[in-house]
Amino acid sequence: MNNELQIITGTRLGRCHIVEDVLGRGSFGTVAKCQNMHTNSTEAVKVNGSAPMFMDLAFKEISFLKRLRCLDADTCNIVKWNGYFFHKQSICMTFEVLDQSLKAYLEERGSPGLPAAEIRPVLHQLVTALAHIHSIGVLHLDLKPDNVMVVDCTQQPVRVKIIDFGLAGLLSEVKVGERRGTPSYMAPEMMLAAPFDETFDMWSLGVIAAELAMGCMLYPAYIDYDALSNIVETQGQPPDDILDRGMRTPMFFCRQKNKRPEIILFCLDGINLIKSMLHLDAGQRVKAREALQHPFFSFSCIPGEAGDMESEWSMFKASIAEVAVRSCGQKVTGACRGCNPKTRWWTLAVREAVRLKKETFRADFGVS
Repeated sequence: MNNELQIITGTRLGRCHIVEDVLGRGSFGTVAKCQNMHTNSTEAVKVNGSAPMFMDLAFKEISFLKRLRCLDADTCNIVKWNGYFFHKQSICMTFEVLDQSLKAYLEERGSPGLPAAEIRPVLHQLVTALAHIHSIGVLHLDLKPDNVMVVDCTQQPVRVKIIDFGLAGLLSEVKVGERRGTPSYMAPEMMLAAPFDETFDMWSLGVIAAELAMGCMLYPAYIDYDALSNIVETQGQPPDDILDRGMRTPMFFCRQKNKRPEIILFCLDGINLIKSMLHLDAGQRVKAREALQHPFFSFSCIPGEAGDMESEWSMFKASIAEVAVRSCGQKVTGACRGCNPKTRWWTLAVREAVRLKKETFRADFGVS
């Protein structure tokens, strides 16, 4: 990183921003909490690196932030962008200051995740945000707990906002073969370089929802192969038409004549919503506007039933945690191990194995 980006407390950025604290550093640059001496307000300043690649990314993000200005940041649950300025050879974007990432918030809470009563408002806010973002033709394409911020951790219910539009794209301009996102939250069609649309973001949100319930990642992976392997093991392989259209399908699959595994799901409203977000077929995956009408968000506590709902959600978290253990080798608590499989709300019965191989096709892939 260049010397001009060695930002510490007291550093002056541009004409009127004084660094009060460094909130984070990454490959892109630095995020700092700054005092705006001109407005006497506190702002979060994202200082991008000065390399040409980072400059290009910064200008692209600014173009999307300008598009998002037609939306109300508070009602649409997206970060408020105040503008940008230059610091030496770097672009600095200024935002409202938010409390902490959803990832940090969840890590502080720890296992076994959040109760349904806390997940519901968070999920509703994120679906609302995506519905508004998608309504103007913008795709986020990198939704994950790191890119969701808690506005104020002391408030209940928790308020959240989506941040970081550095990898965003326009629905009308996305190109097949472009790779965006993070493997653990990436929809299978992106890994396979098949056509994708706004339902890509809904897949990411479905993975986040499961993570909130479990207290750990659903599909932990550093590379696409590991993420796709976990998906296939727990949900079966993507539909044939997606495999046929995926330019990178030969990197992951060999043609086999085995029948598709049967997946049986027994679920309550919340699990049904997650399932609809994690649909392997992007054409069948729920869209944000549709998700807002889901019964999960209209649930109201009826005397004598609230406890049952929490109990059912606990069983769901235990069973999905076991799925994650089977695919990723993570430990399960004694309570998870003690759940009766016959009473679980998410039961995956894969009756015929589908193996994912790191080799090319032995024959042309086609619809069986």
